Order: sequence, then structure tokens, then C-alpha cells
Amino acid sequence: MATWILSQSPWLHASRVRLRLDFLPPKVWSQARNRLNASLALSTQSPSSIEVEHMPLPCQAPDMSVFEEMTAEYTLAVSQSSSAYTPQTSSGTLVNLIRTGDYAVAESLRKEMVDIKMPIQPHAIYERAAKAVLQTKELKNRGEAFSAWLSLVPTATEQWSSFKDIRQQLFRGSNYLNISLIMRFGLAMASKGYIASDAQSQVLSTLARYASPATTESYILQLETVVDRLSKTGHVEITPEQWARIYSLVIRNQVLAGRGEHALQLARVAASRERQVTDFTFRFLLEHSQDEAFTASVHELREQISSNPYSIPDVWGKRTCSHTDTLALASRLRYLRRAIITTNPPTAYSLSDFMNAYHATGRTRALLALRKKAFQHSHKAKSLWVMAEMLYHRSRSEPRLVLVVFAYHFHMIGVPRRTILKIMRLISKRRAHLSQRASLPKHMLNRQYDISEKLWPTPYHTALVWEALVWSTPESDQERMYKYLLAIADSSASQKPISDPDSKFAPSLLQLPRRTVDAAHFSPFVKLHAKRGRPERAAGVLKDMVRFGLSPGVVQWSIVARGFAEYGDPAVAVSIIERLEEHDVSQVRAGVSGDHADQTPSILDIGLYTNVLRGFVLARRLEHAQDMEQRIRQRFEYVDGELRATDDALRLLRNLERQMAN
Repeated sequence: MATWILSQSPWLHASRVRLRLDFLPPKVWSQARNRLNASLALSTQSPSSIEVEHMPLPCQAPDMSVFEEMTAEYTLAVSQSSSAYTPQTSSGTLVNLIRTGDYAVAESLRKEMVDIKMPIQPHAIYERAAKAVLQTKELKNRGEAFSAWLSLVPTATEQWSSFKDIRQQLFRGSNYLNISLIMRFGLAMASKGYIASDAQSQVLSTLARYASPATTESYILQLETVVDRLSKTGHVEITPEQWARIYSLVIRNQVLAGRGEHALQLARVAASRERQVTDFTFRFLLEHSQDEAFTASVHELREQISSNPYSIPDVWGKRTCSHTDTLALASRLRYLRRAIITTNPPTAYSLSDFMNAYHATGRTRALLALRKKAFQHSHKAKSLWVMAEMLYHRSRSEPRLVLVVFAYHFHMIGVPRRTILKIMRLISKRRAHLSQRASLPKHMLNRQYDISEKLWPTPYHTALVWEALVWSTPESDQERMYKYLLAIADSSASQKPISDPDSKFAPSLLQLPRRTVDAAHFSPFVKLHAKRGRPERAAGVLKDMVRFGLSPGVVQWSIVARGFAEYGDPAVAVSIIERLEEHDVSQVRAGVSGDHADQTPSILDIGLYTNVLRGFVLARRLEHAQDMEQRIRQRFEYVDGELRATDDALRLLRNLERQMAN
């Protein structure tokens, strides 16, 4: 056995090795050397090996019965002994870290590989790392890390991706519309060849509506730079028709945001860069023309860069609202099922009334089917349905659920985001109690329809949100909310970003559309001050409206006049009525009302007088109340029984007369 070991390769050159063994005496070393030489001189052909070499092979097959059968025990032992796969490259290690969810270590490894200029192989799994960056709000240099991970995904030609998870996090999962990250996402997609994709259109539409015009124009310039670089390398080629769709999409969204001048300026930029714009976009600009100079500029640009300047213009007609109040419940359901996906949809109030009527039957199946049809059709149908849900909760005096529906479906633009999130956290702690108390249908509270992205709110939606906030927050927070509403109105009117010192974000790129705030946003604050005996502050709200270019309507004047009639100086209430009457007469003389000048005043005017009459009665001011009754009967030729609200106010007046007589 010793001879066989010494014959192996590690020992063949042992005679060439010189060992320094100073601790051995010379005699011992001499004996060991002689014995080693004697061992190496031995022959490897021992008698036993010679016998085995000449032994004949067996003539029969081996007996297999001596072996055990293959059982699960052997299989389990083999599977346990198999070694785990270990990546052999740095790129493989990076992919494995992301696959296991260790994003912090993966980020460190990525930075080290970039520092030493080690190439990283593209992989679709890096989208997970980019999404994880979006979900980590406290991460430093989040934008740079987000762009770095997106730069590692494959190109559109190598492996197409819809970026569904990232888009959902950017446009759906976040309560704040981060313009900077949206721009980074769009440019990263463009560098990978995603120029005319749905994701790029989503980025362009969002920037055109909620970013400053300078930011949007800068993004398009950067987009063209990226495309030019890719065109030189042969990776992507963009046709003139695709550029026309890009510019046209941005121009139309800027028009919808109330930035007609900036939309026209972008059309001029397109002309300077020799880009075309679709003729539909030019017709859209003409429909929203501000004056003759604007129209002339549009026609001039249309002749230069329109894709089809001689097309027949569309017929722009005003849509008429269909009324379904007189229909039975089943007939209304059949009508809504067809009309909700047409170009002439029902009003949100009609849908809300149907929700109330159908919920009274104890069923919700038809509501679920209608909602599914609306959400699968278009963003406009979704917005209409959500507006109806908000009106439904408003009619049931559930302001907090109005906020829940809005926050789930819309970007929190033009509303106090932190206040809404605070209220929603309180609702989540008492959700079961709320559902039992309000007897809500299941689909309204517990089974929301899953949406891939949040919607853009309209002033109609945000006005309901402000009303719900006023009546669901303590009075100590209402002054702060009103200041924020003034900041939003100022930003919308001046087209400057909102400067909120309490915000932890830097919304310098977020710019509200021009028509974000209207008179309905101020009505809750007017009503709040009037009902709580502060008519002077209610009048101050109207003064702020005028300062921002908003004209108070009959509703706002009615609330203020009612406040003075019930809590303040009655002479001011009468003065408001007289000033409105004089304004109405001046409009008639100026010919504003045209052929309809001789018609009877509207029901809203009767409501104004009725509201002031009720305020005088509740304040027990008999003489002023009787004077208001006389105005109603003379101005409107009112006969008892025509209007229920007016009859109720006159009935209260008769009771007051009897009490004062006694």
C-alpha cells in the first residue's frame, strides 16, 4: 500500500525537494535518506497484482439481487446533497440579489460595479429594483437611483415591456404627483426605444397638464436629443407622423389645462423644428380660440405645419343632457347601460339618483355591472361614475366617504393632500363602525374597482372635496385650509407653482391648470361663516373671489344675504337684494339677455328672495320679512302652491305674525 501511494504524481519528484531539517542529527537524516531511496527502488509489480492482472473475467452477468431497491430515502438524500446554484459573475450576483429582494445590498453592488467600470448585463428584473426605489420615500438621491436601475433594462427591440408596475406606482400608488420622477421615467424609456408607446403618452399628457410650460418644452427638447442619439446608432427610427402625434397630444392637453397661449407657443416651436401637428389639433385650438389674433395665428400655423390643412372641419355642437327622472327603475337601468358609454352620457346627478333609488331596493348587482362597464370603457366614463359616487355620499351626508372615493380614484391635485390622508387614517381605524352606522352598500366601501392609474380631477370633483373637508374637519383647521385654497387659487390664476413651506417635498415643477378653482370651491366657506353668525367674514370670502377674477353667483350672494338677514345688519341684506336687482336691470338695458329680456326671472332668483325671507323670520324681524314677501309677490307674481320652499317660508312668516300679535 505504501508503494502505491509513493508512486502517485505528488511524490514522483520528491528527490528534487531539499528539506531543511536542522533539528535532526546527521545520523538520523542519513538513515531516513537511505530508507527513502530503498522504497523508491521497489518494483510496483507485486505477486498479488500480477495474479489479478491474469485473472479471467466472469462469464455470467452479476446477480442484481444483492443490491437494494431505489427508494424515496435514496432520492431524498441525493436531493439534499445537491449543491445550490452560485452565480459565477457579478451581473449574476446582482440579479440574484434582486430576485431575493435584497435591494440595499444590490444597490451597493451596483455602485461598486459602476465605480470600477465593470459592465452590467441588461435584465428585465431590474424593473423590480426601480419600483423598490419608488416605494422607498426616505432614500437619498432617489431620482438618480431610479434612473440608474431603469438604464439597465433591455431595449424595446430586445425585450418589450409595458412597465406596468412602475407606471402603477408613479400614477396610481403614490399620493403625490412627482413631476421630476415622471420626467426621469419618460427619458429612461426613450433611451430604451420606447418613444411612441402608451407609457410615453401617459408621461407627456401628465406633464402637459400639471407641469409648467417651460418644463414641458424642456422635456420635449430632451426627448428629441435622446431620439437623435439613438437614430445615429441605428437603434430606433421615429417617423414624422409619430412626432406629429407627440406634439399634438401635448398641445391639446395644454389647451384643456387652460393654457391656450402656451399651446400656441408650442405649435410655433414645432414649426421651428420642422415638426407637423395634426389638423384635428388645429381645429381643437380654433374651438378654444380666445380672440381674433389667436385665431389668425392658428390659421397661419395650420397652413405651415398641419398634416392635412384642407380637411373638412368637424361640427362642434353642444351636448344636451338627457333626463331620466320620469322613467321607471328598470327603464332607467336599460337607458344607463347604453348611454354611459356613448358620446352623450347621462349627468352625474342622474346616476346618483339612480344609485339612491336602486340601493333602496336592497340590491347592488346592477350597480356593480354599470360600474364595470364605465371603468372598462374610457377615462371619461370613469370620471363620470366616480363623480356620481361622490354625489351619492354627499346626498347621504357622508362627507368623509366622499374623500375616500376621491382619494382612491384621483390624483390629489388642487386639494389639501395631507389633511385628506389624515382623515383617511382615522376612517381606517373606525371602518367597521362607519359601515354599520351608515348602512353602506358593499361595493361603495369594501369592493373598489381596481384601476391601473389614477384619474385627473376636474373642478367639479375638487369642489365636492373642499365641501366635504369643511364639514368634516374641526374649526381650528378650517382657517389653515382656507389659506391653502387661496394659495391654490393664486397659483392657478398666476400660473406659478404653489409654495407650501410645510411640505416635505419640493413641488417646484408642479403647476396647476388655469381653471383649477371656480366659485363652487369658495361656497362651503361662505356657507360656513354665514351659518355660524359671521356674515362679515362670508362677505370677505366673496371679496377674495373677486380678487382672483371669480364672479360670485346667485348662490353665493344668497348665502351672504341670508347670513346678514339672520345674524347681522338687516339693512345690508336688503342692500344686497337691491344691488342685484339694479344689476339685472342694467343687463336687460344693455341687451345682454337679448330676446329673453321679457321673460319671467328664473327659479334661482325666487330662491334668493325665499332664502332671505327665511333668515328674517328666524331672526324674528317681522317688518323686513313682510317687505320681502311683498317683493316676492310683486316681482314674480307668486301664487301660493307653486314652490314648496317658498310656501314653507311663508308659513313660518304667518306663524311669526300670530306670535307677534299675541
